[in-house]
Amino acid sequence: MEELRDSQYKNKASIVLENDWLRAEFTPDPGGKLVSLIGKEHGYEFLVQRPWETYRDQPFGGDYIAGECSGFDDMFPTIDGCAYHKDPWKGVQMADHGEVWSLPWDVETQEGAIHFSVPGVCFPYLLQKQVQFAGERTLRFSYTLVNNGPADFDFLWAGHFMLNIEVGTQVLVPDDCKQVVSILTNADREYGEQMAWPMFKDEGGKFYRADISRPESSNGFEKYYFTNRLSNGWCELRYPKGDKRIRIGFSEETVPYLGILMNENGWDGLYNIFVEPCTVCYDRPDSAEKHGQVSRVKAGDRYTWAVDLTI
Repeated sequence: MEELRDSQYKNKASIVLENDWLRAEFTPDPGGKLVSLIGKEHGYEFLVQRPWETYRDQPFGGDYIAGECSGFDDMFPTIDGCAYHKDPWKGVQMADHGEVWSLPWDVETQEGAIHFSVPGVCFPYLLQKQVQFAGERTLRFSYTLVNNGPADFDFLWAGHFMLNIEVGTQVLVPDDCKQVVSILTNADREYGEQMAWPMFKDEGGKFYRADISRPESSNGFEKYYFTNRLSNGWCELRYPKGDKRIRIGFSEETVPYLGILMNENGWDGLYNIFVEPCTVCYDRPDSAEKHGQVSRVKAGDRYTWAVDLTI
């Protein structure tokens, strides 16, 4: 039995979408954000929660990490704050972690679906997101990006899934994901270093399995992208306790890349994993283009993609 109702998350108005298997909660303001995802079979909260009682808002263009920094946010049209690199918007500043995570989204609910939309602030786009069940255990996010501007628009979209893990959680990816490039780490590693998945070297030069989460005492923190365009868009976590699994599926034609940040108590006192399906890598559109990657919506056109969360 599906149910769609108004609720409250901390001090924020929220919308709950649930059935017998899943409970998903969203805050339209800010971010049109999935703040909680509970597998009702085992009562497990898959998304990182913060302990403070009041939601940590940030103004437009604020510091993402100083905000709530939890759950699942849409990173668009960049992750790193930077200047746009092409006319007619060359030099326009792109906000930290993008524009839309800090903005209130318009919302409508009808026939078991939630319809979110948000217009651009510095760029003339409209981003739309529809959320509904696509099966008993699957939540589907259907996106449409509309370019209302006079020129083509290069962008980056990444799903910023902050997922709880347990020691020994296994990360599964498609078979053709064999090489990664490191872009952020607290290990002694250069930006852009390429490594063979899943065997990485730690600071002491010893190999370890990056596809299985280590204890918090490792203090690991590493973000990397798989270098190949995915032929199948998915990533799955398998937990060692309670037969729990979560699979993130995405439309590889328009979201062809995958990033992962394993955080084993190496940052902010958290033990979690960031799973980031994305349209391009390297955390900003201009850097991605330098590496031969471009996601672009033509003037007056649309760009569409979809993400499925399956418990």
